[in-house]
Amino acid sequence: MQPVKRDVIGILTANVRLYYDLSKFLRTGNLKFKILDFNSAIPNDIGVILTSPEELDAVNFEPKIAVEDLEIGIRKARQAMNGLGEELVLVIGVDPGPEPGIAALSNGLVIETRQAQNPEHAADIIFGILNGYSFSQSILRIGNGSPEYRDRILELVSGNFNYVEIVDETGTSKVGEGHVDAAVRIASTGEGFVE
Repeated sequence: MQPVKRDVIGILTANVRLYYDLSKFLRTGNLKFKILDFNSAIPNDIGVILTSPEELDAVNFEPKIAVEDLEIGIRKARQAMNGLGEELVLVIGVDPGPEPGIAALSNGLVIETRQAQNPEHAADIIFGILNGYSFSQSILRIGNGSPEYRDRILELVSGNFNYVEIVDETGTSKVGEGHVDAAVRIASTGEGFVE
């Protein structure tokens, strides 16, 4: 018998507004989730539970996250569900250009990908990722193409990382794939990371 994969986020709250906002946000991000209730058993496929700060003590499950900010709560849920502790090395890869692709990786896992509307939006996304995950070290890997856009992004974010690497983009872009896929490859260029 194969073990049950615990890859579903559980929402357990009586706070209707939080329930609605989390459901909408998770649906938009194509993340698997289930609505739970305090009077029923927690299904075996639940990897983490999101709830309100007021209800946290009433949730008999680990890991559980008290959500005050949707994006940060969901990032913490992803980190907990993937078994990534606070000692992780967070690598953010950026495919620069007018609409940069961004990928966050840790321990060989892609934990988040985003498409930015412009370099300033890319910086906002990067700051959100840095604020949403717990980590011991952070690395920014940015492609060497599109120097004007690359330099704008570096100017906005580079002081927030332990290490910054400019990566040769040769072979990171493939026909028919977008900037996000290239960002994953850029982030994956270091030792120990895989596509």
